[in-house]
Amino acid sequence: MGKNEKKIELLAPAGGTEHFYAACENGADAIYFGGRGFNARALADNFEYEEMKAAIAYAHSKGVKSYMTLNTLIKEAELSAALKQAEEGAKAGIDALIVQDLGLVSQLEKHYPEIDLHLSTQGTVYDKEGLIAAREFGFKRAVLARELSIEEINECCTAEGIETEVFVHGALCMCLSGQCAMSSLIGERSGNRGTCAQPCRKAYTLVDEVGLQLGEAGYLLSPKDISYLDELDGIIAAGVTSIKIEGRMKTPEYTALTVKTYRKYIDEYYTSDEYGPIEKEDKRKLEQIFSRGGFSRGYLHGRQNGGLLSGESPKHRGLFLGTVKTVKPSRKNRGKSVVEIDIKENLAVGDGVEVITRGFPGGIVSYISGKNGVSKSAESGEKIFIGDIPGSIKAGDLVYKVSDAALMKNIAKTYNGAFLQKDGSCGESSSSCGAVSTAMDEKISIRGRFLASEGLPVKYIVADEAGNEAEALGETIIEAAINSPATEEQVLKQLKKTGNTPYVLKSADIVINGQLMIPVKEVNKVRREALALLESRSGK
Repeated sequence: MGKNEKKIELLAPAGGTEHFYAACENGADAIYFGGRGFNARALADNFEYEEMKAAIAYAHSKGVKSYMTLNTLIKEAELSAALKQAEEGAKAGIDALIVQDLGLVSQLEKHYPEIDLHLSTQGTVYDKEGLIAAREFGFKRAVLARELSIEEINECCTAEGIETEVFVHGALCMCLSGQCAMSSLIGERSGNRGTCAQPCRKAYTLVDEVGLQLGEAGYLLSPKDISYLDELDGIIAAGVTSIKIEGRMKTPEYTALTVKTYRKYIDEYYTSDEYGPIEKEDKRKLEQIFSRGGFSRGYLHGRQNGGLLSGESPKHRGLFLGTVKTVKPSRKNRGKSVVEIDIKENLAVGDGVEVITRGFPGGIVSYISGKNGVSKSAESGEKIFIGDIPGSIKAGDLVYKVSDAALMKNIAKTYNGAFLQKDGSCGESSSSCGAVSTAMDEKISIRGRFLASEGLPVKYIVADEAGNEAEALGETIIEAAINSPATEEQVLKQLKKTGNTPYVLKSADIVINGQLMIPVKEVNKVRREALALLESRSGK
């Protein structure tokens, strides 16, 4: 491929302002994000007008485009409010709107003809004819269905007069292009309205026509995330305009690392005679930052014969650490355990682990003992004891490393400087810059674990990188939800509100056992109490 040919666009997700700057600083060509309404990730942080305006101005100074999602189905009574959201985007300087609702399109063309329109993947475009129809509706670009094979993508790219966009990394919906009614029917929350309760991530039992159970209960509808790094050369050669990373509900560090990695290999494609192979360490880091038991290549090579579903867990699993050999009670923390493992990955105090067993027990590693006694870290291949882990654990259980404190810290360094100066008050000559940076730098990274089960109060456990830990219990006994059960996203949104405390929540393991009604005030209560207790124990 000629070096002067226009490069494919790398499109990054931004669930909030920190994600936005993480994408800018790590090589994104464009960023997609949502305003406060009518976007398919209503539970992400999203953007107020002033935040949007400042972020877009920064992106444009870097030559990065900004696309706002207006991609839910719109009720007739909501049309004026949706157009108001589009107006805010236009004033802020967006380069395009990503839209699903065809009824909204004519109004957008009428009122904001200067803004390009991109048809959302929920438009279910899966062939050349669909692209031609999208072009006739006035779309400049269409995001192709995620279920297409490389041959089908090639065929789509022969359509003239319209750009194509393809998802290459991130979550894969169980249903075609996200056109799922299951969440709406079960929990009265629709993905097409931005509030999917992710029923495909729940455990199910398979039964036959007379109700006889077939096998054990499991996560029978939960797909692994896709990763097409190995396939980028074929996708680029097909003539795709833009490759897209999913993940507006994931962490800023996830955004930074995935963008940085895909940027590396896109550039390699255009500068090298041959593409690949992908370095094992790059794959390992992507799996560590977020993966559901590894990655799949989705439907890129047709229907999969196994390997598509996540299996034992629907959540982020990270890297396989080892198998529990022995379990003994912790001497310091009643009800917790110290487990013996032959580790397959490097491990350090402050890293997060999770055990694949009932309730998915785990937490932040606060204790490591190996061949040289108690230490802060251990290397792959060592036999060690780690603690203190809550929950019921037994020999033979599989343990995964779900977070790497050093990796998260190093990734954050790639964008923290830009994020700290996002309000424009920290120019080189500004005397306030030092104060702002110092205040942000003093924030201590913590990780949390939130547990909710019917008949019990909620529990929240937090730990800092020094191994200090605190736990808080709710006051209310949690009951089953009649409708609209609580989701992990809703709980996480509250847990992230660390406010004027010395802490910033970097990751949280949220375990909700069943369809539960969890009052927001209970989540806020345990967050406040746990952070206050942690602060008193750490001497901050």
